[in-house]
Formats: sequence, structure tokens, C-alpha cells
Amino acid sequence: MARDAAFGPADGADGADGAEGFENFDALGGGGRSAFRPIGVAPEMAIRQNPVEPDYRGHRWPPRLGHAWPPTSPTDCWPIAPEAILPRLTDFTPDNASLLVLAEFVQLKNSAGRLAWAELMQPNDMTDDIDSIFDLDGDSCSNVQRELKHLRRLAQFRSGAMSEAMAQRNGIIGYFRALLQFNVQTHPYTYYLVATALRLGQFLCMYYKGVYNRPRPVRLDPSLLAPIDPPGHPAYPSGHATQAFLIARCLEQVAPVALGTGPANRQSPFWLLAERIAKLREVLGVHYPSDTKGGLRLAEAAFPLMLRCLRIAGGVDNDGDGVPDNHLSDAFGEPLSIAGQPIYDDGWLALARREWEPRQ
Repeated sequence: MARDAAFGPADGADGADGAEGFENFDALGGGGRSAFRPIGVAPEMAIRQNPVEPDYRGHRWPPRLGHAWPPTSPTDCWPIAPEAILPRLTDFTPDNASLLVLAEFVQLKNSAGRLAWAELMQPNDMTDDIDSIFDLDGDSCSNVQRELKHLRRLAQFRSGAMSEAMAQRNGIIGYFRALLQFNVQTHPYTYYLVATALRLGQFLCMYYKGVYNRPRPVRLDPSLLAPIDPPGHPAYPSGHATQAFLIARCLEQVAPVALGTGPANRQSPFWLLAERIAKLREVLGVHYPSDTKGGLRLAEAAFPLMLRCLRIAGGVDNDGDGVPDNHLSDAFGEPLSIAGQPIYDDGWLALARREWEPRQ
């Protein structure tokens, strides 16, 4: 496709079970790419009237204007720009901007001083999720058999959902954009927030897949006859589920009034779309139902941690006392906290909210 892939061609085989979004043009919603501006040998505007041989001369660049250019300061020193220029959000592509937050995220510690993201899930979580799947007929030999029965039942939906499931392999963001009709130009902070959720979800699911190392269902049950080659990495937790539910949580906080019934009851359109995206991975036969539960579990645990990242939450200490002074206020004028984390008016979350405020 026209835009550079964000995570590399190997991930395009199945979105690295979640590396989707950036390399899908519809998901991106436009946006620039690095410009290539060669300066070659160009002719001057008018031909030189030489009596021997009229001809064009080369147009010089930088040009000779007869006065100082670039302009100089009174001290005749260049450059005259300030030494410190604040970075702009648009100086980064969404995938590179998400890496800035990832660099913050991986350093976050828990109360015990250990890396917080490495303890979001516990060793028995996969067993608990597998045990929560009910048996369809009560005569399964094992928990794995119980889940494989579900997948064989779900295969009947493939013909009706195949196009959608294939589009979502590398196009999660595009589906969420359709709910609010935004893109990286119209609502940049909203888009970069979603892109960050996509990136953090990718990082987390790949880490925990290595911890649990669960084989894909199609490796155990050839009768599933998956319509796509399964990703080569382990199944639990589902990357699509992790990312979709984490994106849903973010968007519920960005536009809770404009669309949806709020984040608490898992009934917002964002959440229902995340459920759909996650469930279609089971329809394809590449994930167990408990993989989806694991992805949801991981997204719910990761969301408060994501809000601790400085670029997401913001925070400016104006008086030097070590405490940020720009706490965002809720509808009642009280300091706003989401999932226990204080939110400030200069973070990406607050700036994304502002993009959806009614125009005055």
C-alpha cells in the first residue's frame, strides 16, 4: 500500500495478532508521510540574450538576491531562531508517537517497586478463563475439548462475517473511526490516543503470549479448517481483544456524552464494537473463547496504567512544589480522576476530549 507499514511486512500476515491499524490506509484516515524534495539543476525563468548563443542558465539555489538571505540578526549571526523549539504532535507519525508513550509505559513501577506492566496478569489467569467457558453438552474430556466445541459452532458464521473479519486483521482503528468519523487531521489527539492504545496492547499481548505459550486451536483440531493461516505466536491472550477493548476504554473517556451510555456497563458502541472484533477471531478459528476473556482482562488492567503515562495524563508543576497545578475538572468542578488516576488539562486524553467539545 501507499503508506509505509508501521510494524513490518511479517506482521501483516495477521497483524501480529494486534499490530493492525497503522499500515491500513483506511484506518489511518489520511496523514502525511516524509517528503522527498530533491534540488537539481533547473533553468532560469527567462533565457539570457547572448548575441553569440542565446541560452538558459542554471537557476541557483540558494539564490543570490542582492541582500542578506537567510535574514540575519543585528549581530549578523545565524540562526536567529530560539535555541529551544517545543515539539509538535504532528512532528511524529501516529506509530512513532505511540512509541514515545511506550517508552514511558515500560518504566512504570508498582507499589512494590517492580515493573507494573509485567504483573498485570497472574499465572493462574489463563486457567481461570479456560474454566469459565461452559460445556455445550456436558461430556467433554477436557477443558480444551470444551472450547473447541464452541469454535466448531462458531464456524457457521464465517460465510457472513468473512469480509469483516479479514478487514479487521489489519484495520481495527478504521472501524472505531467509523463510529465518530474522525481521522488524524480532524481530531489528531483522539487518533494518537487510539494509536497509543493499539501500540501498548500489542506490546502487552506479545509479552503475555510468551508467558502462557498456549497453542492455537487449529493446531489441536484440524476439523476447524481455519480460512486463514494462524499467526505463529501463541494464542493467549488475544491481541485483537486486548487492543480493541483498550481502544474502547479510551474512546469512552474521550466522547462519553457524544456517543454511548458510558464506560461502566460495557454497553457503549465502542465496547460493543470491541466485542465484535474480538469474537470474529474465534469465528476464524485462531482464538479460543478464553483467549478473548484474557484479552479483555489484560485491557482492563492496562487502562489505569496507561493513564499514568505523562503524555496521556499530562501535568504541569507551575509553582515548583512537585505537584501539578493544572488538574482537569469534572462536570461538578471537582478534580477529575479516571480509574484512580488524576487527569490534567495538557495531556493527550484531555486534549482529545477538547476536540469533541461543541463549537462556540
